[in-house]
Amino acid sequence: MKKWIFLCVIVLLSGGCARPKGFTLKKITSHHTPVPEWEVENTMTRGELDTLFNQPFTYLGSGNHTYAFVSDDGQYVIKFFKQKHMKTRTWVDHLPLPAKRIFYPMGKVDRRMKEREESFKSYKIAFQKLRNETGILYLHLNKSDCLNIPLTLIDQHQKTLEVSLDEMEFLLQKRATLTFDHLKTLYKEGRAEEAQAAILSLLDVVAKRKQKGIYDKDLQFFKNFGFVKNQAIEIDIGEFREDVLPYPTYDELKILSYQIRDFVKMHAPKHLSAVEAEIQGEIEQYK
Repeated sequence: MKKWIFLCVIVLLSGGCARPKGFTLKKITSHHTPVPEWEVENTMTRGELDTLFNQPFTYLGSGNHTYAFVSDDGQYVIKFFKQKHMKTRTWVDHLPLPAKRIFYPMGKVDRRMKEREESFKSYKIAFQKLRNETGILYLHLNKSDCLNIPLTLIDQHQKTLEVSLDEMEFLLQKRATLTFDHLKTLYKEGRAEEAQAAILSLLDVVAKRKQKGIYDKDLQFFKNFGFVKNQAIEIDIGEFREDVLPYPTYDELKILSYQIRDFVKMHAPKHLSAVEAEIQGEIEQYK
């Protein structure tokens, strides 16, 4: 009994230790075993992979579920999954049952397992059904032994790290310019026609996804969409669902149109009426 109490005290004290903020290698290191459900058929050739990953990737930022790194040539982004949202086995597993119930309720394990499953389902949907609409190029949800590719990462402190891609869970996307930044640049440079074409491309991407019966729980064009050249893609691909009743296409486009109008009204008001007419003409077909 005394030994158990002592162990609990140690656990409590260790919980007060500060965790390093931001990205660390530990935060993307997975201890999950491969699951057949998460296997996908990648189409990139060995030569393409070797060429693409034969360059350093520098820390770009983090989202709700991933840490992102941009390739040295600026064309690609690799995203590693935040394992804290998916971890289900910890030091708590080694405690006696009463301590487990205190420190790590089973409900928390269930939530993390569910979050991992929903996120991976979403990435798989994007890869198998929305490649053009999301710019996803490669998906690696299980550890493997066939890549044999070491990748150089440069973290937020300019520290160089090396990871084995076989050991990591990650996805690779084309790098996109965020929607706000892209549209601001076009309007600032007097390229209003290209801006309107970009807006129509944005609506088209959403419409195509909707027509495939896929719902996005987090529809925010200003942070979840971007542009490769002048073609819109969804860059946040962790919230796709096929098992829910989605909004009708027209309703979702209408929601998106309000965000676009607010942006144009603020940053390019003289073009607002033309943009409104283009948007209305585009979404009417989905009524």
